[in-house]
Amino acid sequence: MLSIILLDCPFLIDVKMKKGIFAIMIFTLLCVSCSRTKQLQKHATKAHIEFNKGQHDFGTIIWGDPAECEFSFVNTGADTLIINEVQTTCGCTIPQWSQEPVPPKGKGAIRVSYDSRRSGEFEKGITVFSNADNSAMLLVIKGKVTSNPNKFIIGGKKDSDSTSVQKNSEVEHKNE
Repeated sequence: MLSIILLDCPFLIDVKMKKGIFAIMIFTLLCVSCSRTKQLQKHATKAHIEFNKGQHDFGTIIWGDPAECEFSFVNTGADTLIINEVQTTCGCTIPQWSQEPVPPKGKGAIRVSYDSRRSGEFEKGITVFSNADNSAMLLVIKGKVTSNPNKFIIGGKKDSDSTSVQKNSEVEHKNE
């Protein structure tokens, strides 16, 4: 904007300076345009990973029951995708994935197991590192683990069942 004002002011700058400023503006515009084109070409030649979902909600899980899910993905880039590593935020979350390279338009999956021998709500992160242009992808699993009302827990008590506590105390009195 400033250059347009300067080019239109005949009393501020002579003709040679106007041409010089105009040439610098054109040169700058071409440089910016070329660098942006190179950036776009660079991204178009890399692998790109796209997951079918970024989060899985297990809902309510019974303590000790298996909790597994799968995050499917497609390599939508132009180069072969290689998953270098998958990290989790906790040892209770175990990822499994193929070590094989995924060709362009190829598919793959990351299976995640959660150790449901911990009660309460949980939310865990799984980070996928690859050679893709979006190289660090975060996946999330969440849910709530509750005890099984049909299984006895240590001490013979059922979770949230006051009658079992009463029965246990009655048994203790009979044995005395």
